[in-house]
Order: sequence, then structure tokens, then C-alpha cells
Amino acid sequence: MLTFIIKRTLLFIPVVWGVITLTFILMFVVPGDPVLSMVGERYDEATVEQLREELHLDEPMYMQYGRFFWNLLHGDLGHSYITNRPVLDTILDKFPKTMLLAGAAMLVSVILGLSVGIVSSLKPYSWFDKGSMVIALGGISAPVFWVGLMLVLIFGIQLRWFPSSGYGGLAFLVLPAITLGTRSSAFLARVTRATMLEVKSKDFMRTAKAKGLPKWIIILKHQFVNTLIPVITIIGVDFGSYLSGAVLTESIFGWPGIGRLALDSILKRDFPMIQGTVLVTALVFITVNFLVDLLYGVVDPRIRYDE
Repeated sequence: MLTFIIKRTLLFIPVVWGVITLTFILMFVVPGDPVLSMVGERYDEATVEQLREELHLDEPMYMQYGRFFWNLLHGDLGHSYITNRPVLDTILDKFPKTMLLAGAAMLVSVILGLSVGIVSSLKPYSWFDKGSMVIALGGISAPVFWVGLMLVLIFGIQLRWFPSSGYGGLAFLVLPAITLGTRSSAFLARVTRATMLEVKSKDFMRTAKAKGLPKWIIILKHQFVNTLIPVITIIGVDFGSYLSGAVLTESIFGWPGIGRLALDSILKRDFPMIQGTVLVTALVFITVNFLVDLLYGVVDPRIRYDE
């Protein structure tokens, strides 16, 4: 296990370097001039040239890349072109809000998805099973922005049960968390049901029943535990996707997180902020997948990474 941890940790370096490099190159491909976004409609060439020189945008691409990478090694992500505030400070201010939203969405996904999946597998082809799987299919197919708009229209505007937008207490978190976690919970429910039905036909399940074990022990200790590998995989991958999916969700609900920050930065051609948000998102995604790999060995002792 220790060997595996060391190898995966070393893989962080080329993956993160690749993300940094690709993001930096894409900044030169994206149409638009960040300097023109800063000066507005009325400007003169002297001001534009002065700004380009101050921001080192007049230098060749390889020099800009070397400067950015050197600063990054020293923990400096640069300053925003728009606010002139350090990128790292802005991200540290916004990132906890996105993590709160992602955590709430995961909670919705796990509770709803596992509950529906387990109950459906215990009563296959029943009215509950058929109805829940149809709803789950709809949840997988529905776009995130459509789900969010429908929740705002029904529960925010018509029924007035929850705030339509903004950031605050628990009430502000409900609708965006459901929006972000809907697709994941639907997919998790279908996978849980299918995996538990597959495990149900295994020989060790018949042996457990022959021993006369209580039904709840058979379901939880033998059937459900052997479905955890695909379940953990889905949860880990989806948690990483919450950060990217939060761009739409945070924009719909006015949630002041890193997703909305990334979208605003793209619209304003704020290159340092875009690079910072992409880098942080990539680091979180890699870390989550690393932890998922470690959980495989904990859940299933048959998996030996050091052999």
C-alpha cells in the first residue's frame, strides 16, 4: 500500500504540470484581448501599450510561461487583471462556498441515490422499482440548468418555500444542492440497484441465507458491502464533477463560489484568475480520485496495490 501511495503521489506532478501548461496555452487561443476588456470602449493606443507592458503581455509566449511557472512554484498565482487583487486570496475566499455546495450536493446524492437503489433492489419489478427507475432515467437525462430553473420557478417563485438566489443560511443551500446532486443521485440509484441484484445471485449470498442469518445482516453485511466499489467510484468522480458543474448552478442561483468566479473571469478575459481556478479545480479532482483509489483497498481487502 505504501508503494502505491508513493507512486500515485509522484503522478501528481506530471498531471498538474500538464493542466497548468494546457490552460496557459489555451489562454492564447481564446479570442479577445484582456487589455481591451480592462480599458473599456474609450481608450488610446498609448494606454493599451502601457498596460500590456506592465502585465508582460508584450513578451513572447515562452517568457510569459516561464514567469508564470516560476511564480507558481513560489505560491504566487498572480493578480487579477480586473480587481488587481491576488488570485490566491480571491480563490481562498470563494472556494469554501463551492465546497459547501458540493458537500451538500453529495449528501443529497448519497442519501437519495442509495436509498432508492437499495429499496428497488429488494423489490425488483415492483411499482416502486419501475417508477423510481423511470424517474431516475429522467434525472440523468435532464440538463442541470433546466432542473435549476424549474426548482427556482416552482419552489422559489410560485411556492416561495426557498430563496431563489443568494448566499446565506441553510434555506439558500437547498435548491442549488438539489440541482447539483439530482443527476448524480439518479445515476447512483440505477447503479446501486443493478449491482445489488447482481450480488444477490452469488453463491455467498445463498450460503448466508442457508446459515439462517437475519435478513438485515445479509443485506447490509453481505449484499451492500459487495456493491461499494462501483458506488465509491461514482461518488468520487461525481464529487470532482460538482466543481465543474457548479459553474451553471452557481450562476443560476447567484452562489458566490469558484464556479461563478471562473465564468466571470472567462467573460472578462481575466487570464490569471482563469488559470488559478482551473488549477485549484484540477488539484481537488486529482486528490479525490487518489482518495477513492485508497478506499478500494479498505473496502475490498483482495485489492493489493503493492503486488
